[in-house]
Amino acid sequence: MGGAVPMEGGCNCGEVRYRITAAPFTCYICHCHLCQKRTGSPFSMTLVLPAGSLEFTKGQPERSERALPNGGGVNVAFGCGACMSRIHTERAGHVALGLRAGTLDDTSWVRPVAQFWISSAQPWAIVPDILTYEEQPADPTPMLEAWKAAFPS
Repeated sequence: MGGAVPMEGGCNCGEVRYRITAAPFTCYICHCHLCQKRTGSPFSMTLVLPAGSLEFTKGQPERSERALPNGGGVNVAFGCGACMSRIHTERAGHVALGLRAGTLDDTSWVRPVAQFWISSAQPWAIVPDILTYEEQPADPTPMLEAWKAAFPS
């Protein structure tokens, strides 16, 4: 589903490289203010992968932690210490991780199926014809189903 595995990617400077060994679950855009500040753009785009499917083939990313605003745990981000490119985020005990889609070597096939936090979106940056949520969706099932429909196996 979506992109043939293995897929490869890395940071901006090339010090950290990775390989994806399993098909993605889904892809979404986040329009929240935090993502806007982190990326310096109107949104971030995340490819959701099975935990354990991301292997580092060159270098090791640096780790940073941030407590979630709702108290629901810690979000751990990994990125290149040299160029500061953020590569992925994960939470302990979760079955998935979030890869920054733009770090893939080939992004030509990536298509988000959902967008969150349009309540914070720049009006001109809202993508038509995908699942749209005012804030964070409570149930990921519609996104998983939309991805399967867009990229049938």
